[in-house]
Amino acid sequence: MPKMTKVFGAILCVLGTVYLIVSTFLYLNSSAYLDYNTGKLQTMSQAGVFYYAMFAFIIFAFGVLLAKDKVLNNDHH
Repeated sequence: MPKMTKVFGAILCVLGTVYLIVSTFLYLNSSAYLDYNTGKLQTMSQAGVFYYAMFAFIIFAFGVLLAKDKVLNNDHH
């Protein structure tokens, strides 16, 4: 029977990947990437896309950490 940390880590990896794909789509359709006003490209944080991408990376990294299960594996019996 698999450990619940590995299952929860796999779920977080999938959710992080989906969230990263959505945030990449939002970035490619934002004013940080497209030149709506000539000469006025915004940064990722000004366009409001940076926090979505950062949150997606945090979810994915936490999912990988839980899926590896090396931190929580304390079977010394």
